[in-house]
This record gives sequence, C-alpha cells and structure tokens, in this order.
Amino acid sequence: MKSLLSWLIPGGFVLALALALALGFGPEGLLEKVGGGYPWLLFIAVALLAGFFHRSRVVLIVLGLCGLHVVFSQGVGGFTGFFLGGGLLALSMGLLALSQDRSVFSTAGLYQLAAFLVVFSFGWLFIVVAPGDMASFLALMPLPARVTVWSGLPQPVFLAFAFSVPTALTVAVLRDGPVERAGFWSLLMVAFALYFSTDPGSVGVFLMGAALTVGLSVVETSYAMAYKDDLTGLPARRALMRDLEGIGGTYSLAMVDVDHFKKFNDRYGHDVGDQVLRMVAARLAKAPGGGRAYRYGGEEFTILFPGKPLKEALPHLKEARRSVEDAAFTLRSWRRPRKKPVDPGAWRGREKEKTKRLSVTVSIGVADSAGNDPSPEAVLRRADQALYRAKKAGRNRVAK
Repeated sequence: MKSLLSWLIPGGFVLALALALALGFGPEGLLEKVGGGYPWLLFIAVALLAGFFHRSRVVLIVLGLCGLHVVFSQGVGGFTGFFLGGGLLALSMGLLALSQDRSVFSTAGLYQLAAFLVVFSFGWLFIVVAPGDMASFLALMPLPARVTVWSGLPQPVFLAFAFSVPTALTVAVLRDGPVERAGFWSLLMVAFALYFSTDPGSVGVFLMGAALTVGLSVVETSYAMAYKDDLTGLPARRALMRDLEGIGGTYSLAMVDVDHFKKFNDRYGHDVGDQVLRMVAARLAKAPGGGRAYRYGGEEFTILFPGKPLKEALPHLKEARRSVEDAAFTLRSWRRPRKKPVDPGAWRGREKEKTKRLSVTVSIGVADSAGNDPSPEAVLRRADQALYRAKKAGRNRVAK
C-alpha cells in the first residue's frame, strides 16, 4: 500500500485534479483563472527550487514547459508549432529519464542544458522558417489511422510519446525515485495538454500540473535526503527524533550496537564495514512485533516499538538479535573477479578462491516509557545505559 501511494501521490492526484478541471468540474471560471498568469509564477518557483537542490533534469523539464507555454500562448506556428513543441518536449523528457540529475552549473549539467537548448532552438527555427514543411511532417502517417486516432495527436508526435512514456515508466520502476516517478506523470500531463489544445484554460492547467509534479518531487527528494540513511536505506536519526516527538503513551525503545565493529573496519577495510552495516540493517528492518528500525549513527541502530511495553518488546528483540547472529556473512578473496568469468572452473584452477565467514553479532539495550520519564530523550538515555550493560556483560545479548 505504501509503495502504491508513493506512485499515486502526488503525480496521479495532480493529473486527476487537472483532468477534472478540464472536464468542467469545479466552480465556473476557475479553469480560466488558474490557467491564466499563474503558470509563470509556478514555472519560476520550481526552476529556482530545482536549481538550488541540483536537480538539472527538473530545471530542463520546466524550461521545456515554459517554451511550450510560450508557443501556445503567443500562437507561434499555430497548432503546428504547439504539436511540434510538444513532441520535442516528450522526446527530450524520455531521454532525460535515462540520464541523472547534476548541478545545473556543473560540466555535465551544462552539457545537458546545451543539448536541450539546441533541440528546441532548431525546433523553433523550423517552425518560423518552414511552417509548411513542419505541417507536412506532422501530417505523415506511417501507421494505420485507427492506431492513433484516439490520442488526438499527429502520428510523429504520437511516436515520440510511444518512445518516451514506456521509457520513463521503466526507469521510474527500476530506480523508484521521486524525480523519475514525477517525470512519468508530467509526461502524461504534457500529452493531455496537447489533447485539449483547443481549450487554453485546460492547456495551462495541465502544464501547471506537470510543473507542480516535478517541483514536488524535488521537495520529496530533499526530504528523503534529510530523513533517510543513504548507506542502509533505513530512516535516519532525524526521522527517529521526529517520530519520538509525536509519540505518546506506552512504547519501547531499543539501542542496537554492532559488536567489535571497529575491528571489522581496521582489519578488512571500510567497504566490508559498510557491507556489515547493510546486512545488519536488513535484518533489523524485518524486526518482528511491529518494530521500526532506524540508523542512529555509526554502527548504532535504534528500534522503536509503538504501543508495546518492555515485556512485550523483549522477545522480538531477542529474535532480531538471533537473526543477525544467524545471518551468513562471507568475506571473499580480494582476487575474486568482480564479474563472473566465462569459464569459472578455469579461474578456480589458476587460483583457488579463498572465503572466510565472519561472525557478526549485536548487543541490544531496551527501555520503555513506563514510569515518570519527562521526555523521549530520557527513555533513549535509559536504553543506552542498558546497551552499556549488555556490552559489559559479554556482548551478543539483550539487556534491560
């Protein structure tokens, strides 16, 4: 359900709202009012926000939306100019989906900007210099008419969307990032803007919706950067403190520490240490009993059990500790190829692969909110004291 909601909100919701307005739902005159001068304010705000957070693809998408809005509002090339601009924007968005965000003023970001401007400059030039040729190009029908007539798009433009929409969707599924998902939804809104090309209010609303969607993706990405740990994928310490501020009633809080972690780093290197942390995080993320795992910092993690007193949380923590201890963590020889050889047997014949299984354990200290603790920080402090007792007692155990 959470994954589904992340896909539908905000992109699907914005698209549904824009479509409702275009179909006549809502107060009379709202469509014309929203689609009037407001797009420019939104375009500028989103472009500045994306530039500040180094989201070059969002900046370029907004520039493309601005260009398309200018072509439509100024009547440059009539419907030919509008559809050609929409097709170029769709094609560009499909290619941008395959790239990565960069700082706008970095070398890679400037290359992206230059390529984007070249494409749209040539499109603008062709519209102004040879509008008849462009109209003939859009009239081409390489496919049977019945295949595309439902879309309301010229076939060359339809083919641009036929490339970009599946591309953007595939990238969004594989990367599962806010910007990638927003790129897919905003691409659909550009298609709807072209479909409703005879209604200026609808065109403005769909272009605004596309800009709003990619703008919200920048906010969502920035939020994830602040509240999610990049290495382990768990919520970070800031997310824990936020959740503790809003919690009330009975709850248990456990501090988890990887035993002898410094020795892993000193002996095997930080890469192996990172793998250990990811493995432990994956095990703790599956903590039974409704526990929420967080990365507290370094080799320390936290598990929060809302609504559970200590006696109910304790069995689940013992199970989580055993889960980490039972996990197989194999250290492979540094000579092992990064990619599987064509003939693995031949490689093993030259150099016998050396493997070593590492023992990874954790110590856990737990406390609950029972008593007269003045704040969640006091519960956290008592859990930390319990962790100290667990380590002092020999590690690889749960203490309360």
